[in-house]
Amino acid sequence: MSDPVGLKRLNPHDDHENLVRLIVTRGDEGVVADVVWPPNERTDGGDYLYPTYVPLALERAEDVRQNYGFAEVVVVIDDLALWDPAWGNLR
Repeated sequence: MSDPVGLKRLNPHDDHENLVRLIVTRGDEGVVADVVWPPNERTDGGDYLYPTYVPLALERAEDVRQNYGFAEVVVVIDDLALWDPAWGNLR
């Protein structure tokens, strides 16, 4: 899983080409996340677009970051009340 201190919310000014995005939403099963990444020199763009328990989605996002050389995992979340501090510190 990502270092809890390293989780940050997506900034519109970030270089989106080198980020793995964890998209957090409320689904039928509760709070869930999808993982999306752009293409780079090591992989095609891809995604895990199915509702996933957030800690598992974080692990998948970190795995993509490490294996394909992305700079970091960022969180896309509209409602900060959805974020559970047990998942890490969101800055």
